[in-house]
Amino acid sequence: MKLFFSVGAMPQVGKKAWRLQDDGTWRSCTPGEPLKEHDAKLTDKKEVSNWINVRLVEDKETGLKAKGKVRLFDFFVSGILSYVTVHRLSPAPVPDKAQMINAIAQAEVGKPWLLYIDLAGNFRMLNSDETPIIANPDIAVRGEIASSEAFIGKQAAQNTEKMDELYLQFIAGWLTHLETRRLSVFIPETKDIHSLEDCIEKIKAWKHEELPNT
Repeated sequence: MKLFFSVGAMPQVGKKAWRLQDDGTWRSCTPGEPLKEHDAKLTDKKEVSNWINVRLVEDKETGLKAKGKVRLFDFFVSGILSYVTVHRLSPAPVPDKAQMINAIAQAEVGKPWLLYIDLAGNFRMLNSDETPIIANPDIAVRGEIASSEAFIGKQAAQNTEKMDELYLQFIAGWLTHLETRRLSVFIPETKDIHSLEDCIEKIKAWKHEELPNT
């Protein structure tokens, strides 16, 4: 798996956009503009996490200046906010259903688990009491937090109908992650998904990026 992250910023209202540079300054750009030579290409996940959902203000010297993280309960945020984009330089796999079922079966009932797909396309369980979910750059696609035996543990894993539905939701979420390059994509409702076969076909046909010209 070869990938890196870029950091962009946009206001909640308006058409301005910025991209973080190698030297820590920001350049003005158009939304969705291809990467340029000196755009920051981050690989350190702690650094990436620090740039997720940051408030910024315009600055004459550096383009933008950080004013702190958006807090968990800041429901009505205005102004300029940062976001992180994933740039893949190698093909992406189709996540494995058996791996998902095994992850669910191994989870201990009574603890608050988050089932998610990591950036490599692996299903994993995260104990939300011990590991943060917000601004976690390992999470490509995520579901709900669950702790009851209806959703985690061996009993849940043996519910074929529920496992089929959940796998469909995660595969659709993985496709959205690849197409949008966003982190922490929430799984969609099954009514909004065309079919599992369609999602898998599109994942297999998806093309990774090439390194920008330098």
